[in-house]
Amino acid sequence: MNEFPAGAHHEPQILQFPGAPAAPAADATLTPAPDAAPASQSVLVFSPRPGARQLLADDVRKRGLTVCETDTPDAMLFHLSRQEFQICIIDDADTVSRLQEVHAAIRGHLRSAQIICIVSEDSRWGRETLPAFECEVIERPFSATRFGSALHSAVQKAQLIQENEKLRRQLLNRNLMDLVGSTPAMQSLRECIRIAADDERTVLVRGERGSGTTLIAEGLHRCSRRASAPFLRIDCSLHSVETLEHQLFGDGTPDGFPGYLKLAEGGSILLDNVETVALPFQKRLAQLLEQRAAALLNESTDAPDIRFIAATHSDLNRLAMEGRFRDDLLQHLSGITLQSPPLRVRQNDIPLLVEHFIGQIALKEGRPLRTVTPEAMQLLETHPWPGNVRELQNVIERTCTTQISQEITADDIRPWLEHGATDDAVESVGMTLREMERKLIESTFARCNGNRERTAQILKIGLRTLSGKLREYGYPPRGGPGSNLRVHSAPAGRKAA
Repeated sequence: MNEFPAGAHHEPQILQFPGAPAAPAADATLTPAPDAAPASQSVLVFSPRPGARQLLADDVRKRGLTVCETDTPDAMLFHLSRQEFQICIIDDADTVSRLQEVHAAIRGHLRSAQIICIVSEDSRWGRETLPAFECEVIERPFSATRFGSALHSAVQKAQLIQENEKLRRQLLNRNLMDLVGSTPAMQSLRECIRIAADDERTVLVRGERGSGTTLIAEGLHRCSRRASAPFLRIDCSLHSVETLEHQLFGDGTPDGFPGYLKLAEGGSILLDNVETVALPFQKRLAQLLEQRAAALLNESTDAPDIRFIAATHSDLNRLAMEGRFRDDLLQHLSGITLQSPPLRVRQNDIPLLVEHFIGQIALKEGRPLRTVTPEAMQLLETHPWPGNVRELQNVIERTCTTQISQEITADDIRPWLEHGATDDAVESVGMTLREMERKLIESTFARCNGNRERTAQILKIGLRTLSGKLREYGYPPRGGPGSNLRVHSAPAGRKAA
């Protein structure tokens, strides 16, 4: 009789969605298996003896259940990994080598199948020697009543597990409400988050800027067993080596700052923009993650009870090849990788996103929901969105802020699309902070057609502060002739009279 294959080695996983940018060739790719369709074969019957297998299968069919028959352990494992069964019946279970792997195959694929083991009359297995997993043991010879009772009990338990899983998925969808979208890309992403939430390894979230990497990390935390514990975010791009070390480890004094490793005990820490961590601290971070991984493997408490999540907008493999990112840190970060889809691969989600953002604004302002004309929606759906969902959100928020009507038209939106965020960012390279501030104020003022109240509201500054800045840039005083047009003859740094 063939033995079951040895347990598989845990390789790094990249949980991706259809249409996502391809993962680097060096990584192993794992796509979530599609949800199993309602199985027409609800009972799997294994027996190496054709006669016994046929009798068992016929008895199951007489009770209104459908059957899949198999005669080798390898085939049994294959079927369990690919299909959903309510019951798995194993004949001569006391003689099957490495039976534990059958249970592992079922639970490893989150299946609900219940195991019924049939053993010989003189077997000690199931009486003196207990199985290492939960199962129903039937000893030969058995009556039809005994067999039917075991089947009925197993079916009820499998149905209860399936119902619990359905409720769990509903809760998951509520926890991921911020990840708006119904396209295959978003459905697959939510399934990837569900799989990763049950794992304790470090997760790396990759994606373009504005695509929602932080929302994915927050959703991952809410869907995990750590949901009731703290979720803390560290933006690594804002910290030097010294301040990052202080943020994580604290200052080591009884009355001082304890550090996030203590504050987030039992919860999760997001290392955002992890590619910006300076090389001197990358070694320390790699040692911390290695300590955490070893504690998980050995089930010890030598490391902080914290789930680490890292987020990046860069290609860490390329940075590692260029010597700007440590290989050992990359290895510890890449246990599981989630890829955030850019908006251009899920443009059918744009109407849902627009509705979501308009609803948020209406709730915040206490006003009725605005409507979007078909022409305006078409304009939004055909825009390339280099800034992804964040850019779309900014356009909707600015449009709603500058327009008081209940209907949003294409003309209302077009001014905010003509000056894309990416172009602004490119033009800002090499500018001083003072020059960037002036560019932001003047461009917003122009888009608001010289309306100072709306400009101040969008920039979240006082009206007097805005007027003072505009005088510095050469604009006439408020209310005067041409007050919405800059006086080009006036020097940029001199106040107009």
